[in-house]
Amino acid sequence: MINKSFGLRDRVVGLARKFAINRIALPHFMAFFRYSSVKRLRNLIQVEIDIRLGRIKPSGKPFIMFLEVNNICNLKCPFCLTGKGTVTDRPKRNMTFEEMKGYIDPISDYLYFIQLYNWGEPLLNKDLARFINYANKRRIFTMLSSNMNFSRPGVATEIVTSGLDYFIAAIDGFSPETYSKYRRGGNFNKVKKNLLDVLAAREKQGNGRPFIEWQFVVFRHNENEIEAAESFARENGVDFFHPIPGYIEDPTWITTRPEFKAQLGRPDSVKKCTRPWTHINIRSDGGAASCCYEYLKEDDYGNYKESLFDEIWYNDQYVVARDILSKGLDKGMKKPVTICHRCLASGIRPSFETLHKVESDQKRL
Repeated sequence: MINKSFGLRDRVVGLARKFAINRIALPHFMAFFRYSSVKRLRNLIQVEIDIRLGRIKPSGKPFIMFLEVNNICNLKCPFCLTGKGTVTDRPKRNMTFEEMKGYIDPISDYLYFIQLYNWGEPLLNKDLARFINYANKRRIFTMLSSNMNFSRPGVATEIVTSGLDYFIAAIDGFSPETYSKYRRGGNFNKVKKNLLDVLAAREKQGNGRPFIEWQFVVFRHNENEIEAAESFARENGVDFFHPIPGYIEDPTWITTRPEFKAQLGRPDSVKKCTRPWTHINIRSDGGAASCCYEYLKEDDYGNYKESLFDEIWYNDQYVVARDILSKGLDKGMKKPVTICHRCLASGIRPSFETLHKVESDQKRL
């Protein structure tokens, strides 16, 4: 039986989505209550007004940042573009601390939340603790997700003492055999020990931070281990055990448990996307991404190392993206063609290689 202790959380989040910005989640609530200010709250309300009025040149600023601290990984996960080694002209690199400051500073007064990962394993960036500490001093909520295969000494303590608010341990299985089927190159015993080390370091620190989530992507081969993993998590002090659907291309991997099946190919599921108003997404090389699913450099909306924030926030790509999300593909602007056009046409994440720039989607435009 899956733990229902977060049932109230889910009901509250669901209610909030009816009256506020969609795609809201537990960390977003935590960020709002922990780091709100008059200026941030005023901006959040302005963003909501911009969305409801369909403003393609909004008055509000993004209040959520996805900051890709690197695009390098130590695993070879078969449904991840980084893990598969998908070729792109984007360099493999770690973001520097000075770059990170340059991205945050122009809008730090409006930011509630920074996600410090995307297409890489963030703990491979040795400046990560400095990133977190810098954001923390500016009272911005920080969230980190790791595959937990770290070997560098002292990482568990570093995570806990950095000021991090929310930590996701991405562990998809509860045995060496099931875990390594997807997390290729990973070691389940190491992962389990690292999780216990993080929990122990938090206990020693004594302030209950960071909040720790175990994220368990459900596949057909690990679906029978969900309850055992949850029991272990609960017994050892994990705050939230979170089984989620495997959003994958290969149907043979998809779970047989209906409560964890993802529905693919539903354009209506992305019609209410608000990210071009609410989010700023910055790749490891400064690329301005439309959302966290964007991978190829050719789909960037600009580069924050080369342009000022406002120059990108109001450029043609963002204006068109907001227009089609407000009006729909039929009534919205046709040019320039963006990754948002393709996502809205197919209802499938842009990171699915087989659907990237497919001819049938282009014809619909």
